[in-house]
Amino acid sequence: MTRRSRLVQVLLGSLACSATVSFASPSGRVGPIDESKVRTGLSAQVARLVDEAGVLLRLDPVPLPRAWVVLRRRGERLAGGWYSGSDARDALIRALVELTAKNPKLESRVDAIEICLPHSQESALVRKGGAVLSNVHRGIKGIVLENGEAKVMVCPTAMVAGNRSFDNVEKRFRDEHHISLSDYSDHTVARTFDAYQFLLRLKPEPVIIPMFRGNQLIAQSAVNRSTARRLKDLMAKWLISQVQPDGRMIYRYFPSRGEEAKGNNMIRQFMATVALVRLGKETGDAGIAELARKNLRYNLDHFYELNGEHGLIRYKDVRLGAVSLAALAIVEAPFRKEFESYELALRKTTEYMLRGDGSFQTFYDNRDSTDNQNFYSGETQLLWATLYEQTRDKAIIERIQRAFRYYRAWHLDEKNRNPAFIPWHTQAYVKLLLLEDHPEMREFVFEMNDWLLSMQQNDGDYPDTYGRFYDPKRPKFGPPHASSTGVYLEGLIDAYRLAVEHKEQERMARYRDAIMRGLRSLMQLQFADDVDMFYVSKRERVYGGMRTTEYDNGIRVDNVQHAFMGLQRIVKTFDGEGAW
Repeated sequence: MTRRSRLVQVLLGSLACSATVSFASPSGRVGPIDESKVRTGLSAQVARLVDEAGVLLRLDPVPLPRAWVVLRRRGERLAGGWYSGSDARDALIRALVELTAKNPKLESRVDAIEICLPHSQESALVRKGGAVLSNVHRGIKGIVLENGEAKVMVCPTAMVAGNRSFDNVEKRFRDEHHISLSDYSDHTVARTFDAYQFLLRLKPEPVIIPMFRGNQLIAQSAVNRSTARRLKDLMAKWLISQVQPDGRMIYRYFPSRGEEAKGNNMIRQFMATVALVRLGKETGDAGIAELARKNLRYNLDHFYELNGEHGLIRYKDVRLGAVSLAALAIVEAPFRKEFESYELALRKTTEYMLRGDGSFQTFYDNRDSTDNQNFYSGETQLLWATLYEQTRDKAIIERIQRAFRYYRAWHLDEKNRNPAFIPWHTQAYVKLLLLEDHPEMREFVFEMNDWLLSMQQNDGDYPDTYGRFYDPKRPKFGPPHASSTGVYLEGLIDAYRLAVEHKEQERMARYRDAIMRGLRSLMQLQFADDVDMFYVSKRERVYGGMRTTEYDNGIRVDNVQHAFMGLQRIVKTFDGEGAW
């Protein structure tokens, strides 16, 4: 099954998300449109397509006599809005007649039409200081707000296209109509509704495509060797495309706005460098290797400083994780010799920040700092494990073992236990365990990853969320995020390899199942065609990138880099043993 033949069998059923509750069109019913007006042009073409497909006749619950219709060309919005009619079909055709009558030149420019047909209204509670609905409903539910004469109705596809939350919709409503918070909470009537979502693609061939949350659902059965390779290859293309002529990697991008975001994070930037280095090695492409070298040079030129014998990565402050991952990028690079002085100074810093009891100082400028232990400790262990893999230096393994003893006890203490700790330490320890067996370390890897599986979401209201690593019952561990799923897969594939090494058949099966479910989640998040980019005008900037969540389309560099590096090992491992 190809990515875009997925779940056509749920054309209708999966689009209806709640029980039927009928309500009148906000603007009231109107008489049917004069069919003589739709004999030619865009409206006639769409009318024939809709009638021949018979889609609207099969919708249950029956949609309201209202349609949200937006004309687009390569993602750019040309014109559109809400239109009423005698029924949903009439509203749709009426919209096209009116839109093209106002501007006849639109007909030749339109290549796709976004359609949203509301149904199933429910009353909603207006909360003081909180949104009407939580984020997971974004792109599924629409919202109606009324306060006196002020009214707004926002459909799910518009929220997807604008990357808007319910909180954002409510705030904009208050601001535009000058409604105070107290007036809003006391006098606003809120309703939510479900909606059928379609993209009418007119070129190259006319076709009606049902959408779910402005996208298409990926079936678990669609995950196989071919689709996993495509997922990885598109991520590789995205990574390459984000490196600017001077070597800078774009950190974050907003597809809805078509703008690069402000801000930066050097831990994620140097992990992106590692990803480019690994991509260059995998492909043997000298051009990619040079791109990685240029990116590393840019990062060091702009964020590296030397303090005595200590190499530092400073962006606002100096974090152990950034120092360790900068060193790792150099250690793994084929052009390592060129950056030897940087590497040695950065390694000196990591050694300096290890305390006698095995714990790490996490911020260079604060000897007492202990923040972000779940991340920085494992990132440093991964650097040292990579160095030990190369050198078998006893001083390095002694440091690793000292930190291991401390952090095993620290992590297993219930007040510290956190899934973010697991993938970094897993990757570090499996590097060692595939060289030589350390029974306590091996059991710790299995114990961590067995527990991690409980964090994977495999049920809930909306199937596009399945496979991500987020437990709604334990929100204390943070919100769902593409980068989290990616890094957990990096750790899980290494835990799987360790289970294979020790013939742990039951663990192999559980880890493999979790990996396959995680791949489905990543496939759901990738910008991969003109359907999931129906609202994106600068498609070359997002193609192959990964949304942050199913309902937040922002792309951050670590959304891609972690998933890509996990996919590299997953594809290689599963290909090698025919595990697909």
